[in-house]
Amino acid sequence: MPLTRRQFVVGSSLTAAYAASGMARIGGLVYGQTSGVNEILVVLYLRGGIDGLNFAAPVNEPNYVASRSNLRLRESGTDAGLPLANPIGNGIDFRLHPSARPLLDVYQAGALAIVHATGLTVSNRSHFDAQSLMEGGVPSSRQPTGWLTRHITTSGGQSGAIPTLAASNSLPGSLIGSGSAIAMPNLTNFALPGDPTIFPAMTRMYNGTTPLHLSGFNAISAIQSINNAIGRPATGGTLPAYSPENGASYAQPETQTGSLGSALITIARLIKLDIGLRIATLDVGGWDTHNNQGLTTGTYATNVDSLARNLLAFYNDMVRYRQRVTLVAMSEFGRTLRENQSGGTDHGRASIMLVLGGTVNGGRMYGQWPGLASQALDGGDLAVTTDYRQVLAEIVVRRLRNPQLSAVFPGLGNYRPLGIVQGSDLPTT
Repeated sequence: MPLTRRQFVVGSSLTAAYAASGMARIGGLVYGQTSGVNEILVVLYLRGGIDGLNFAAPVNEPNYVASRSNLRLRESGTDAGLPLANPIGNGIDFRLHPSARPLLDVYQAGALAIVHATGLTVSNRSHFDAQSLMEGGVPSSRQPTGWLTRHITTSGGQSGAIPTLAASNSLPGSLIGSGSAIAMPNLTNFALPGDPTIFPAMTRMYNGTTPLHLSGFNAISAIQSINNAIGRPATGGTLPAYSPENGASYAQPETQTGSLGSALITIARLIKLDIGLRIATLDVGGWDTHNNQGLTTGTYATNVDSLARNLLAFYNDMVRYRQRVTLVAMSEFGRTLRENQSGGTDHGRASIMLVLGGTVNGGRMYGQWPGLASQALDGGDLAVTTDYRQVLAEIVVRRLRNPQLSAVFPGLGNYRPLGIVQGSDLPTT
């Protein structure tokens, strides 16, 4: 999507001042009135299309068994999955992928929910198109803004040093059009190196009431506030070491930019600084497993292991914030039911969503299982029975207290909460 003039001007003016430093790209910091909600939402996008059929595998479904002679989990033996309590589907034995074992205790403790057979209601097997639609919060036609941007707008705006963070090098589609988002992979270069007098000079430069002036002023304020909170000069310096709480151990260090562990540590840092973070996004690729997917070893197992260990670490690390933090993980589609001749799976239909947090009604699976019988399939693959937006809408209403669903998710239709998270429903519009 092409940049608007305002997005270009804001990004260009600030980037020019500190491009040489590797400073994070600013998406414009224009703050409105806060909604007063103290909740924190973390949205994790699993880019590439995760194989939900092997994350929560229906190991005794006849067509699953018949379609995956190599890439299927078993009920017993070396390729056995981990039994999941409270499954969906009459008589279906769902098993968690063994590489996701770190999440089993969280699931059994009631802090993790799995939603199966979820996705776009209109079939779309293009990575670019499906991601654009999902992050736009629509089923079939692109929007000029992302669903998170529309949530922010309709809930009254945001306040704080960094109210909205994309823990990456650029803003995702869900934050297109946001005036309060910062894209920053980690805090290492979140500074403005040089002579300290540059701050007063830049403050004077952006002393005005235009959107550009406000954006520049708030960007400078964010740099100063955050660096003061983490205990280093606003002009930069060594980032203080981060010590996770509650025995948490991330799979990758903060310095490994681009990794899931690094992004989650950055988000955890900012949450603990208590400087206003309310929405954070991050993404991790590698789920497009057309070739050599592997079962309990290989690419898929490695990715699942990293995902599980990092989510467990984040949950443990958030011990003081669990009642405020909700994390939802999603992907553009699932994989084909039938494995291909290259030892992988291709672009499919339905997949899974994960919801993690202290206010999650976890320890069970959600959604309607359509089955894998031939007549129940969509284009030969697992059919979508839960619109992904119903999961997001429940979080928006019950946790973020925003009932304006027709604006956040155009065309959603009736709001049908599944009961995944705690909280009361509001009259929705």
